[in-house]
Amino acid sequence: MKKEDALFSAHAILAALRASIRLLRWGMLALVLIYLGSGITVVGPEDSGLILRFGKLLPAVHPPGLLLALPPPFDEVIRVPSRRVQEVSLDAWSPAPDEPADLPALHPARNPYTLTGDANILRARFSARYQISDPAAYAFGAADRDALRDSILYETACRTLAGMPVDDALTTRREYIGRETMRLAQEAFDRLGLGVRILAFETREINPPAQVLPAFQDVISAKVEARTLVEPANARRASEIPAAESEAYRIRQTAGADARELVAKAQGEAFSFLALLKEYRANPEVIHARLYSEMIETVLPKVRVSAVLPSSKGNVRILLAPQKWDSSQSDEPPAQEPPAMPAPSQNHYDPAVKKGPVDD
Repeated sequence: MKKEDALFSAHAILAALRASIRLLRWGMLALVLIYLGSGITVVGPEDSGLILRFGKLLPAVHPPGLLLALPPPFDEVIRVPSRRVQEVSLDAWSPAPDEPADLPALHPARNPYTLTGDANILRARFSARYQISDPAAYAFGAADRDALRDSILYETACRTLAGMPVDDALTTRREYIGRETMRLAQEAFDRLGLGVRILAFETREINPPAQVLPAFQDVISAKVEARTLVEPANARRASEIPAAESEAYRIRQTAGADARELVAKAQGEAFSFLALLKEYRANPEVIHARLYSEMIETVLPKVRVSAVLPSSKGNVRILLAPQKWDSSQSDEPPAQEPPAMPAPSQNHYDPAVKKGPVDD
């Protein structure tokens, strides 16, 4: 009986051991699966994923989404915010919040400032927006990339301000400061391979020291007033000059057309005169009579005939009197009274004939 009890106990212990081994086996398998699944990670919508395998960077850059990697210590996943627009404030040249406004002078260490090209002092505050263009270069390009980034931005802003006078920096070239600083900073980032792309560089505040601020404000006000006086003059100049040029062009075109018309008319009259002269030389009496007839046809409708007097010598004497001017028929006043018109002959009238107008 004791042997059977011992044998039963041994079988029970063996069954328990087998069950425990099966549980340990499933537990180990679950742990292995959990360990293998620990390499699976999710890359955020604004990030890019990099994988370090045994400390060596893999060349692939993984976009947002599910990233399959080996569990540590085989792989290490690094997330870089490459799609996020980041902003950094540059306040090293601005007054501190606890700085008194009535300082007698500025100390270069306690009260930082920068200089312009004409050796004037400026207090300024800037901001820069940037985006990561190369995640691998950004992650491993420099040990302290944030400090290097800020140093480059301050250095390029200082170079830009050192190339202009203080009046331009305070008034007309504030936008130029941002453009030029952004260009110089981008060149420095590309040269050092930091993988950063500058999107904007803005001047938040730029002023002279408080001790001389009223004087600078007076100068700026004077310049603004000068621009307000000059701009209307420039606007009127821009409108008047084209109008004057258009009028001059119209006058030249009209004069040219008139000149061509007069030349053509003169040439036509000269050609007609030469043709008439040729005919006159061939038949002078006929041409003389025709010209006289044309003259009579032109003059007679404008006058009234007073008398037609014969002559013993064969010549005809026509005495003419001008018609009275009728304002309803013509807008022009009558011409001077025409003289008596002789016949085409060169002979004088008979002295016996009484001269003067005769009533009808």
